Amino acid sequence: MNSIPLLARALAAVLATTLSLQSIAATALPELGNAAAGSLSPALEKQIGQEALAAFRFQDPAYIDDPEVESYLASIGARLAASGKTGDRNFTFFALKDPGINAFAMPGGVIGVHSGLINTSQSESELAAVIAHEMAHVTQHHIGRSINQQSGSTAVLIASLLIAVLAARNSPTAAEAAIAGGQAAMLQNQLNYSRDFEREADRVGLQILETGGFDPQAMPMFFERMRQAYHGEGDAPAYLRTHPLTNERISDVQGRVRTLPYRQVPDSIEYALIKAKLAVLHETTRETIARLRDKQGGRLLDKAARHYALTLAYIADRNETEARRSYAALSALKLKTPMVATLGGQLELARGHGNDAAKLCSEARISYPGWRALDACVAEGLLAAGDGNGALASINERLATQTDDYRLYKLQAKIYTALDKPALAHRALSHVFQQHGMLRPAIEQMQLAQRSKGASAHEESAIDARLRELRAKMCDELGGKLSSESHPEGGRAGKRRDPDRCDKLAP
Repeated sequence: MNSIPLLARALAAVLATTLSLQSIAATALPELGNAAAGSLSPALEKQIGQEALAAFRFQDPAYIDDPEVESYLASIGARLAASGKTGDRNFTFFALKDPGINAFAMPGGVIGVHSGLINTSQSESELAAVIAHEMAHVTQHHIGRSINQQSGSTAVLIASLLIAVLAARNSPTAAEAAIAGGQAAMLQNQLNYSRDFEREADRVGLQILETGGFDPQAMPMFFERMRQAYHGEGDAPAYLRTHPLTNERISDVQGRVRTLPYRQVPDSIEYALIKAKLAVLHETTRETIARLRDKQGGRLLDKAARHYALTLAYIADRNETEARRSYAALSALKLKTPMVATLGGQLELARGHGNDAAKLCSEARISYPGWRALDACVAEGLLAAGDGNGALASINERLATQTDDYRLYKLQAKIYTALDKPALAHRALSHVFQQHGMLRPAIEQMQLAQRSKGASAHEESAIDARLRELRAKMCDELGGKLSSESHPEGGRAGKRRDPDRCDKLAP
């Protein structure tokens, strides 16, 4: 589902800092690899995907900055990848607050999921079916192959228009010019997946789904339900506009499923609670309370979801009495999930009981060491209780093995600020910016770190070394692109580092 609106939404913020519409032809096309041949190298796919993910995280207000949502999606992806049908591909999952029914794959194994898709799914296997389909698009290299199918001149046009639309997201005039010329529409048609690719993604995705332990019947059931719900393209969700559901597609999947043994797969507790959490995101607290307060009975997971959502709503409404009552009802269900502990920690923090929050989440972390939301809960609890050093020790322990978690660095910066160590707070924020693909702000944070107090002699030396490292990296990236302007016909040769330009490029 790699339509222009989605890609533009993700990449523009990153590309706009280094590209201008006037220099696209000279500097951007070499960055797409051999555009004339229509190929995307694995390294380039990874770079594009990571830059897109960074832009989503840092620039898009719809990005759901919730470690539990991401951990849940990652658990579905890991279960599907364990089937062995995805090769050695690594996948990264994230969610957007969007009621639309959609999911999309980007280069490098980055997969986005709309909250609307999760909440509309009627079973965890249905959600897994859509994710498996997107994983298949990645493993089968459909984005690169889509470009590869075009003629040389068309591939170059696709590449140049892609960057033009991305860079123009925050420039309405430029965007309107592209649309007026009909080029954006042509590009949209070129990038939508072909029917052959859709059938291949169905076939491979079904294998991933079935060997991953989910109910394969969920795929044709979801497709059929979408087709019956949306007859015309005008009211169809983005999923159907980019993945047209033909009778042939559905019949083919149904035929394949009939050859597989029947399997009934129960939904997980996390599926029910994540759906409840995302439903609350799309409502006011009063709407959630009014919708659920008087409901009674139901299956275990229905009860759990109701009590979970009500606890969230009452916490937001600052109604401690009702929040504690709903949480007690949830706890009484004796569910085996870390999400009950993190919710309890959130409640204790709202009550001003930091030590209780830290204790609750620390105990849960023994049983669920990989659930990252528990790490933040422990540190936030200790910090709220006035134990900044304990909070810092807890975070640093996790950062020793989880250096890719920008949320830990954000929390580390918060703790250093509370401990009156601004130099180290700026250093932590530098890591946050770097992980979002923003080198210039990362360097600025290190410059602030140099001028701030709170660092030991050893830490000052480390700050200086990191600043030099970031300057060199920025010089390589910006210097290479500037050299390409002077030698556009040189292709990759233009990427050589020009030392004479470095002082001008790095701040």
